[in-house]
Amino acid sequence: MSINHSTKNQSYSHLSASERGEISAYLKMGKKTAEIARLLGPHRSAMIK
Repeated sequence: MSINHSTKNQSYSHLSASERGEISAYLKMGKKTAEIARLLGPHRSAMIK
């Protein structure tokens, strides 16, 4: 049995309280998650599902 390890360096970070607040406010305004991701920037886009 072989083990396959990815050679990609992956960096994960958690959202801060203020970032979560921003997302919440955008959602209350009726913005879609894709739009919110664009507003927050590419490094956070994958965190919004």
